[in-house]
Amino acid sequence: MKLVHYLVFSCLSFLLLAGFVYASDPVQKEKYVEITVTPGDTLWELADKYRSSHHLSTNEFIDWVMDVNHLPNEKIVAGEKLVIPVLKSEADDMFAVSK
Repeated sequence: MKLVHYLVFSCLSFLLLAGFVYASDPVQKEKYVEITVTPGDTLWELADKYRSSHHLSTNEFIDWVMDVNHLPNEKIVAGEKLVIPVLKSEADDMFAVSK
């Protein structure tokens, strides 16, 4: 019985440690597009504007932007620079198609 408890405890400890390692892995911002907020922009509008490039739900997009940019709430201000969950390589493809 002690062996079972030891194995369960070991597995749970490993999962907890793996979770911390995964959660502490910061996003490499240089791989993502940085935009400058324009007057009237909202996170919801940005999520919709880049929908074909980020493949996230609106809530996932907003949560990602808030987390990576350390925003205290959903309010964004004109002139503010934000990293969004669009890979630069996908953005290059998107702009090349639109030319």
